[in-house]
Amino acid sequence: MMTDETHVLIQGAHELGITLDETTAQKLIMYLDQLELANKRFNITRISRSDALSLHVLDSLTALCIPFENQPDSILDIGTGGGFPGVPLAALIPTAQVTLLDSTLKKVTFAHNTAEVCGIHNIQAVHERAEVYAKHPSAKGSFDLVVSRAVAECKTLFKWMLPFVKSGGTAIALKGSNVEDELRGTAGILERNSAHITNIHPVTLPNTDIERFLVVLKKTSS
Repeated sequence: MMTDETHVLIQGAHELGITLDETTAQKLIMYLDQLELANKRFNITRISRSDALSLHVLDSLTALCIPFENQPDSILDIGTGGGFPGVPLAALIPTAQVTLLDSTLKKVTFAHNTAEVCGIHNIQAVHERAEVYAKHPSAKGSFDLVVSRAVAECKTLFKWMLPFVKSGGTAIALKGSNVEDELRGTAGILERNSAHITNIHPVTLPNTDIERFLVVLKKTSS
């Protein structure tokens, strides 16, 4: 029997234009349950369990509000923290290989191991700083989609994200209401990385009055 929380998650995803089946929703709710337990010992997130459905899972799924010409086969989540947005994206796109990147070992280890327990297996974890990992031959220019949420201002974030994006690939920065201020002074960074902004997509998180802005960057095809 479908729980109330499962129904709320499925309905919230529907409001974002995303189809979420009951089995996948239950995996994500199980993940939140495990996050709540781990958080009492390891201090992984400041968001309460009661708010996590909207502020973690549905917030992460907003990245899927952006249409893709081709569904990404490889996704990098920079600064994943407790596993967001990477774990929900992995659950919704099981054919993609999702890499969770974070400089805090306890967080990235938790996210990877807990996703496995919850039946989300298309994930690998990397404990490293973004600027260091970008120099790794297997990482530079290797991802169809690079995402990041609540990590740094755009000037810094674009420097971290764009080296990982394949030619013709996409980066999505999930930002708050001060996005226009953050974008000032980023033109040179975009030019040096052969990228441009294709869209700044506003979205209101279901069950809240919180507005997010998805800054969509495209890497020029060679």
